[in-house]
Amino acid sequence: SSGINAEWPLRPGIELCSVLELGGLTPSAGLLQEVKKHVRISVFCMIRCRSGDFFYNSYEISTMISDAQELSKHGADGFVFGFLDRNKALDTNSCELLIKSLSKDYPCTLHRAFDFIPIDSGTLRTVKQIGFSRILTTGGGPDVSSSFDELKILFIQSKEVGITILPGGGVNESNIATLKEIGFKEVHSSCSVYSYDGDYGTLFNNPLPHGKRKVVCLDKVETLCG
Repeated sequence: SSGINAEWPLRPGIELCSVLELGGLTPSAGLLQEVKKHVRISVFCMIRCRSGDFFYNSYEISTMISDAQELSKHGADGFVFGFLDRNKALDTNSCELLIKSLSKDYPCTLHRAFDFIPIDSGTLRTVKQIGFSRILTTGGGPDVSSSFDELKILFIQSKEVGITILPGGGVNESNIATLKEIGFKEVHSSCSVYSYDGDYGTLFNNPLPHGKRKVVCLDKVETLCG
């Protein structure tokens, strides 16, 4: 239902992931197929096999390549991912390996792994050469509101390089106007709230797990896009 909520009002696309409360992990093929039945906009799939950092071993990279290939068979319109090396630099080889493994040129977004890497005048050009068409970033700070100056610089550089900067991380109704003033035409926001599960009792004398999970809130989507 979160994917369906994100379509209203109609937007350029949604990022589909599972376990939103962990920052988003790779969705299943079944989830993608169900969402595609109900939305008319592009669905970009997160490729992230676990929570935690963005340094992955060879088995994890292989898993994520297989996941992307499988999701491409079930209607994915693009992918969102990012791999770093032990020095928190962009793992260009692994990123290129995933992109080149796909059956066609899918639009790919470098996610907020970008916020961990050192930025210089050639960084955006390198990201584009790898094959990414978008970069999801706060501007390097904890959220977009703390990085307006950095986002302005990235916006100018992106126009020179020919890559899209997608501000994301704490985007809400209080800062969307400033992002528009900078010149951004697209932003990224989860528009999420916590949904609290009920107490389901016990199974074989053991309490069933319950707690809170994140879901997309339609009211937040409408407020942000209104």
